[in-house]
Amino acid sequence: MTSVGILTVSTKCSQGLAVDKSGPALEALLAGPVWTVCERAVVSDSKQEITARVLEWSTRCGLIVVSGGTGLSGDDVTVEALDMVFTKRLPALATAMVVGSLKITKFAALSQVCAGLCGRCVVLGVPGSTKGAVENVQQVLDVLPHAVATAGASGGTRHLHADEGAKAENAMSEKVKCGCSRMDEQDDSAHDVQGLSNDLEAGVARRARKSPYPMIPVAVALQQVLENIGEPQVERVPLGQIANGQVVAEDVVAREHVPAYRASIMDGYAMAAADGAGVFSVRRAMTAGASNADWELQRGEIVRVATGAPVPRGADAVVMIEDTELVESVDGEEREVRVLDTKVVQGQNIRPVGHDLRAGVVVARAGTRVTAVGGEIGTLAISGNSDFAVYAMPRIAVLSTGDEVVDTLSATPSTLPLGAIRDSNRPALLAALRALGCHAVDLGVVRDDPDALAQALDGALETCDGVISTGGVSMGERDWLKPVIEQRLNGRIMFGRIAMKPSKPTTFAVVPHSQSQRFVFALPGNPVSAMVAFHMFVAPALRKLAGHLIGASMDDVQVLRPSVQAVVLDRVELDRVRPEYVRGVLAWDNERGAWTVGLTGQMQQSSRMASMQAANALVALPIGTDHNPQIGVGETVTVIVIGPPQI
Repeated sequence: MTSVGILTVSTKCSQGLAVDKSGPALEALLAGPVWTVCERAVVSDSKQEITARVLEWSTRCGLIVVSGGTGLSGDDVTVEALDMVFTKRLPALATAMVVGSLKITKFAALSQVCAGLCGRCVVLGVPGSTKGAVENVQQVLDVLPHAVATAGASGGTRHLHADEGAKAENAMSEKVKCGCSRMDEQDDSAHDVQGLSNDLEAGVARRARKSPYPMIPVAVALQQVLENIGEPQVERVPLGQIANGQVVAEDVVAREHVPAYRASIMDGYAMAAADGAGVFSVRRAMTAGASNADWELQRGEIVRVATGAPVPRGADAVVMIEDTELVESVDGEEREVRVLDTKVVQGQNIRPVGHDLRAGVVVARAGTRVTAVGGEIGTLAISGNSDFAVYAMPRIAVLSTGDEVVDTLSATPSTLPLGAIRDSNRPALLAALRALGCHAVDLGVVRDDPDALAQALDGALETCDGVISTGGVSMGERDWLKPVIEQRLNGRIMFGRIAMKPSKPTTFAVVPHSQSQRFVFALPGNPVSAMVAFHMFVAPALRKLAGHLIGASMDDVQVLRPSVQAVVLDRVELDRVRPEYVRGVLAWDNERGAWTVGLTGQMQQSSRMASMQAANALVALPIGTDHNPQIGVGETVTVIVIGPPQI
């Protein structure tokens, strides 16, 4: 069965001033063995609300029917909204709806029905009246299953066009025609190398004037990243090679007791508790690490012991040196000492064998994360094991692209020529990767040339888990990253645009490799866009790859991208098109008893790297509306934590 989403566009219905009738009617029409309605919603006549919902549903529905907002008034914006998300228009399907409806009523000519693809999902825009919505869908109901199957197919569609009763060999050997005029002669396993990107061999005049990549919501983008990033890899390393941030991959079991002997807790004298207070001869000294502890203390004598030293047989208590006094000495050595403590008890100031840790006990569970506090490393050290299974930290290559970009890590600073910019993206990303504990590989600056880019990416993916690049992902004539990934590396672009500000052109791709699937994060060239995309998508992906999700659910985004609720200290105007992530300083306010966040400055442009300075948070702002144009001082917002908060 095909998953269906039904979206009703009506401001009155969304405000509870009217009852949605077209939605239930469409659901009743699609009831049966072919379709299953899994998404239902009502939104206002808002381009932003329509596009956001369609983009979200398109990743899990094969068909979306949008009813309402297809008329002639200024408030009818459904067609314009859907046009923003269509990756391919289906005019014949729309024409079929109109022609069929005109046979019923001439007023069908006043409805702007539309049809198209959003990724691999078929989307229909139909009138909001119950009668008009049902009649338009009825005109194409018979062909919709085939349309949906064709849109979602990969590697050819011959298997969709063959008659159900045809034998497999006939289906493979004959050219089969169907109503969609498709003649598929290629092998079913053929791969569309070009994908949606511009043809590398075509001239600039033939480039797309509108991005073919659907603009997906932030949550959907993160979900696609986490589902395709791969799984953590286990390695066995000695204690000294475990890095901060690594995650234990297997339960660690103690091989020996700690302490392995009865140990003194104090500097003092070991004695038999039954002897009580009095004057005793001092037999010898026992220091920590002493190997001559295998002898027995006799009644009436004591032995000087240091903290951590073994307690000899025959002794069952230790008195502190402060509870004694010297009676006699010879040549600087103690001969007799008086014990002043009159309440010496058995076991006093002695740690028994295994007091701190018993052999066979699990000292660190799989999923334990090693921190800079040191407690995890210290515990592993006393377990008695020689090596440990941990998840390998990702090895990530970083490159900047652009003929105008001047390398700031290897080149000597000099006066910039006109049109040149200094590279801030690569140094910032390398620093961020190292802070996560990753092995960062610097690939330098690569010029805007498809061959150079392909060579750099291909070489890096031989030795690295993935690559982070900046620049070359938008609509410019020299933005080569997407076509290079698809046409030179045979990669698959999972998404090429995200509904967010900044970082809209952020691209994520997977590339086949002989050993395992590799990945590429192609981030925008604007410095802030690159850093925001890193913290929103790359950092969570790398944490998953480093094993941070072990013991947690894939849905537990808080583990990979922690967030808190905070009180805003600055008034912020909301963007009317996309949710925005502005840079802020997160701090704990003792008087409020709450987290607070203030902006790093009012100049939050994506080109201004200085807005990232001192930032430890990204303030997640919703799309603004006429009723909610801004976030005021004192309101509460969601804040994504990207650095240690101020306490």
